[in-house]
Amino acid sequence: MPPLFPVTLALYAVALSLYLAHLMAGTQSLARAARIALLAAFGAQAIDIGWLCTHGLHPAVSAREAMSFAAWLICGAYLALSFRFRVPVVGALVVPVTMVLDLAARLSPQHEPSHGVSTLGLTHITLATAGVALFAVAAGAAVVYLVEERNLKAHRAQKMFKRGGASLETLDRLNRRCIVFGFPLFTVALITGAVWGVQLHDQLFTPQYSIAAAAWLMYAVLIVARVTAGWRGRRAAIMTLGGFATSLTVLLIYYVRGFGGTAG
Repeated sequence: MPPLFPVTLALYAVALSLYLAHLMAGTQSLARAARIALLAAFGAQAIDIGWLCTHGLHPAVSAREAMSFAAWLICGAYLALSFRFRVPVVGALVVPVTMVLDLAARLSPQHEPSHGVSTLGLTHITLATAGVALFAVAAGAAVVYLVEERNLKAHRAQKMFKRGGASLETLDRLNRRCIVFGFPLFTVALITGAVWGVQLHDQLFTPQYSIAAAAWLMYAVLIVARVTAGWRGRRAAIMTLGGFATSLTVLLIYYVRGFGGTAG
């Protein structure tokens, strides 16, 4: 167990409480305090990841560590984007996901790490995880978009979202920005994963790879549809959620099958 894990978890809990308090009270100082707490949690988890690396536990050596790494990257992706897109309600959705993933990683059985992961494998897992992290933030924006759009169409506005939400245009731009950054990472991860899979197993179309390819196809269709057919808003949000659910499934399969074994 990394030494700062209890501190990290506590800071995530504080950040979540502050985000929820902001949504209820609408006080901007609470949103700023939530982001500070989240920054502290991100820093504490970064220290733990560094500590694990010094003990031979690179984020890509096991499904357990990859899960924790994904949680950290989701947090980092949201923080980076939060300086441009002030949408605290998305933070209130992202932080619980981060906490659940990190808890799942740390509460799973610990096995001996695999030290045979090649540079190609490390590259594949790192880029795939980074892509999924950005897709997670896009999915958070998509959920908020769908809820706010439904409320507007019903001629009512949830008090929570009026105080901590954002315009539909802002949410759609956040969704688009995350996918624009995440898609190239996921594409390179898919290519390196194909090469790595052939090297390891002399086969390409494993169930995990096929599911990852399906997720990639969803995002590719979404990007093309945005450019050529003007897709935005509800259709883009639904496609985003489908792509994220599919890509997250790959990580969960590795976690369930590996339970601390090799992430690849």
